[in-house]
Amino acid sequence: MKWVYLAIALLACHLSPQVALAAHNRSEVPFKLYRGYAIVVRGSIGNTHNLNLLIDTGAVPSVLDSRIARKLHLQTTRGTLSVFTQQVEVERATIANVQIGLLHANVLSIAVHDLSNAEQVLGIRVDGMIGLDFLGQTAFTIDYGSKKITVGPVDPSLTAVPYQSGPGYIVVEMQIRHRIIPLLVDTGASELVLFQTAEKDWLDANTIVGRRTWSNMSGDVELQKVHLSDVFLGPTHWGSRGRAHT
Repeated sequence: MKWVYLAIALLACHLSPQVALAAHNRSEVPFKLYRGYAIVVRGSIGNTHNLNLLIDTGAVPSVLDSRIARKLHLQTTRGTLSVFTQQVEVERATIANVQIGLLHANVLSIAVHDLSNAEQVLGIRVDGMIGLDFLGQTAFTIDYGSKKITVGPVDPSLTAVPYQSGPGYIVVEMQIRHRIIPLLVDTGASELVLFQTAEKDWLDANTIVGRRTWSNMSGDVELQKVHLSDVFLGPTHWGSRGRAHT
């Protein structure tokens, strides 16, 4: 989703016991921003270096492209993955020695799937999608202005929004005309997406302005595009903004 803040700052989430932090001091990981929202960093898995890894806090679990899985000769099993409103058939595997900057995982359980759709959307090779199962081992800040991820203590001067966390996800509360809407923090999404199952909570605050097609791992999804009014995230007033919903 596109954020009005300069940075997203998150404290440590629930950790997998298989994930270890390589250093406890603040460190910076530079990234490139594609299409104004997609964060791509360089990282390594095993002895394979200079991989393009999409930072996607909505990916549960992290996902490795099928091409890289074959290169690493991974042993896989069949499984499914919830993507948006659909179940996608994937392979499951375990990878070793995942490294992004000073963040390191000895072992990480991942899904394996063809990510060529993400490559077509972003115009760059995508070797994997890294979620909070890896990133959530420590506090970190994503600064879209400087295009850096800072790993370590969060700057206390940043505007704070309370959130709830679980294994692999972060939820904040958005207020739409005095109604509270739980919102998944998903850096891999280009827009704010609201589900029709909760439409009663925001129906009187939106105006339908068109339709559009949204692409993800499950394929293309048809959405309605709406304008929302009286929207707040924490103390920040979003005013009237164009958004999409299913």
